[in-house]
Amino acid sequence: MIIKNMDIPNKSTISLNTIGTFCDWGMVYALSAAVFFLPVSIALLNTFAVLAIFFYLLKKITRIVIDWPLKTTNLNFNGKIRFIWESLGAPVNVLNRPLLFLVFAMFLSVVFSQYPALSLKAFVGKFLKCVFLYFSFIEVFTDEKRIWMFLKFFMAGAFLTALSGVIQHFFGWEFFRKHLLTGNRVNSFFYTANGFGAYLLPVIGLVIHFLYTAIVRNKSWVSGVVLAFFLVLLLTCLCWTYSRSSWIGFLAILFAMVLLDWRKLLIVGALLLVFIFIFLPSLNNVRHMHLINDSGRVCKLQNEDYNHGVNCIQYFTFVIEQGGGDGRVNFWKKAVSIIRLSPVCGTGLNTYSRIIKRDPNRDTWWYAHNCYLQLTAETGLIGLTCFLWMLFVLLRHGFNCCKQIKDLWPLTILQGTLAGLFGFLVQSCFDNTFYTVQLGMLMWFFFGLMMAVTRLKPVLHKETALG
Repeated sequence: MIIKNMDIPNKSTISLNTIGTFCDWGMVYALSAAVFFLPVSIALLNTFAVLAIFFYLLKKITRIVIDWPLKTTNLNFNGKIRFIWESLGAPVNVLNRPLLFLVFAMFLSVVFSQYPALSLKAFVGKFLKCVFLYFSFIEVFTDEKRIWMFLKFFMAGAFLTALSGVIQHFFGWEFFRKHLLTGNRVNSFFYTANGFGAYLLPVIGLVIHFLYTAIVRNKSWVSGVVLAFFLVLLLTCLCWTYSRSSWIGFLAILFAMVLLDWRKLLIVGALLLVFIFIFLPSLNNVRHMHLINDSGRVCKLQNEDYNHGVNCIQYFTFVIEQGGGDGRVNFWKKAVSIIRLSPVCGTGLNTYSRIIKRDPNRDTWWYAHNCYLQLTAETGLIGLTCFLWMLFVLLRHGFNCCKQIKDLWPLTILQGTLAGLFGFLVQSCFDNTFYTVQLGMLMWFFFGLMMAVTRLKPVLHKETALG
């Protein structure tokens, strides 16, 4: 019997498939472990993140080595460089183009940096690491089973983190790092209450949507009770952070929920009442502040001078002069002054802390408390424009896919991810959220999660290609 060549499996193909499968599962488990340990340990987070990137590059390099003799024979030097670039990149998705421009903008900030060594270190060790994490995420989370696996690890880590916050509130310390309760504000495994609050927002966005869908589908009462308990636990921790920036992010989540599906108006209204009648009074009782201003002095001015005709202009002028929002107005002014030094390309990635220390007044040595202003200061208007373009493309793509996906649970995951990410990005207007290692990686994980879900039910090829 004569066996044709086409009937004999190619050894290189078998080898590539074996290595590819091994690398895929290596990335799945590494990314799931990374998101589980994200609140607990930066060292473990970085270890698993690097491991995921290693598996990603191993898979890509193996493919390059095997395909090189067949696909580069007739290519010139530029063609071979392009082949390597395209082979190392992520699958085709709507973020490819804006992400490429963002990489270029970040690289420009390194080239024109006032501290090139610092900028290069941040570019390779932080920014490119997050980009490749995003690439590895959408490379392997290509089916619903794997996405659910990632979400289970994420929710398990979030549950332990929230439970630690409750323990810290009642006993004065959390059980892992032994962080003490400071100012009656819980921070659980995180170093600050604001960081803990920012971490809770994406979790809350997902859990609210899971609970709503469980109720709509009339799933087992056990699932409903568990999800309801988890949501109460998360909201309790969010309340006890007394993080006003995170609370504003929570309001943004409620707004996004109504925008995505008006049928959720009832649950949004219930959560809004909880915010008004529980969150706000507790803030005044514990921190003696209001959501917009932090000034007992402002309240005193308002109360004492009300009969003397203090108008709104005088009131808000006083708030601004005092640096309202724990001094954020002053921090923002400082950031704007740094932007003016180099408005186009910025002072350089990772240079903000060095630049502010040029001012002899130590009272000004604070981060911008606004990620977008700090991003502009370090990477210029070019960097900010590219980053906002990427966010716009991602959020628009997610919103459009919500109108097209018919399967309930993928739609639930996408809506929860979109709402949680939106709240997270709004919260970043008032803090240094994605400039921290843990929360910065969390943001890129959610970029990948949103894109992975939309790729389960792809939209029109034309829209996908144009992005």
